[in-house]
Amino acid sequence: MQVKAVRRPLAATLVTALAAGALVLGTGGAEADVLGAMEVTPATGTDTSGISLTTSAPCPDPATNLIVEVRGSGFPADGQMVVGNAPISTYATAPNGGIVVPLSDTMRNYAGVAGFTTLQGRYDFTLTCRLAFGPANYGQFTAPIWFTSDTTYQNTAPITATTTKIAASPAGPVVQGTSVKLTATVAPAAATGTVRFLDGTTQLGGPVTVTGGGVATLTTSALAVGTHALKAQFTPADPATYGGSTSTALSYTVKIKPPAVVSAAKVTGTVRVGSTVTCAVSFSGASSVTYSWLRDGVVLSGATGRTRALGAADRAHKIACRAKGTNSTGSTTSTSPSVTVALGPALKNGTKPSFTGTRKVGYRQTAKPGTWSPAAQSYSYVWKRDGRAISGATRSTYTPTRADRGHLLSLTVTAKRAGFANGTATSASVRIG
Repeated sequence: MQVKAVRRPLAATLVTALAAGALVLGTGGAEADVLGAMEVTPATGTDTSGISLTTSAPCPDPATNLIVEVRGSGFPADGQMVVGNAPISTYATAPNGGIVVPLSDTMRNYAGVAGFTTLQGRYDFTLTCRLAFGPANYGQFTAPIWFTSDTTYQNTAPITATTTKIAASPAGPVVQGTSVKLTATVAPAAATGTVRFLDGTTQLGGPVTVTGGGVATLTTSALAVGTHALKAQFTPADPATYGGSTSTALSYTVKIKPPAVVSAAKVTGTVRVGSTVTCAVSFSGASSVTYSWLRDGVVLSGATGRTRALGAADRAHKIACRAKGTNSTGSTTSTSPSVTVALGPALKNGTKPSFTGTRKVGYRQTAKPGTWSPAAQSYSYVWKRDGRAISGATRSTYTPTRADRGHLLSLTVTAKRAGFANGTATSASVRIG
């Protein structure tokens, strides 16, 4: 709408107002009816821009004059007059029948008259329809503008900026599967709308409505192992009033679960001296498994294999194994029940015992014990005549006597080793001459 504005210097306007008695003529102190709104042009401008007000309709009869006041930060509470008591006929008429009232000066100069320097926030213009004299008025037209800085204004309400913050409970790091509560706090708290919780660019769940106090929450147990960038994104219900906002990313770490025991530790194999037993165990989520062995509840130094050969020192003692599964989060231990180690099997003869010497009365015979598995640690001997033990003949050597002449001489060897049952073997028989 292009309407030629009638501009008046501020000083001239005030002189006219004084001549017309406007400084003593108010609006009567009574609340006037609001007749409608006014259009402020230009829609955006500066503190030194010319401003024109166009009412949405004409002043009703019998009004002949008008005044315009402005209220807002820095101006008097009851308003400062910016257009004095002026005849309506001096102003142009808009196509809609409204009155086109160009303000006589700039907002910067009006502020100077009021004695302040900073223009800020909302300012309301009020045009009052009235007579030239007397307190009676016939309604008002109103229009706001907003200074978004000291020097710029707009005729629409500025969108209120919002801020959004995100917090997580419990604080990280947490292990996989932990229930994590995400809380978004939107300011100002009066802003309504929804919040989307994001893991990077992936949305967690659905949008959550902001409740009283500007808070929205989401609980999830679905965060995967790794480091996450968690954000809260606010979408206002009234975008003409409030702006959207996104929180800064919250770094949140989820660690793998500690290893879990799938099957508890157990000693398997033949539990006796000479046998090798195994620590059977199974973990889930373990990146490594280490082992230790216990005898009568005491950890054995150096016994760190999954398997262990049982020795003589273990005989009749209780052994157990302990397995520890470990990953980047921690470790889990499983200890087997204790089992008693039995005596090892009898030593097994490889090469039969024998003896050397001239096979005649009076010649010494020397025992050769043969070979044994496992190797024997000691031996005992029994010399025999015709298969029967010779009294007192229990050394590794024997000298046949006249009683042996013509008879068969043999040797029985008992092989011994700690922790094992004894092994016994008998040599071949030879006849003594």
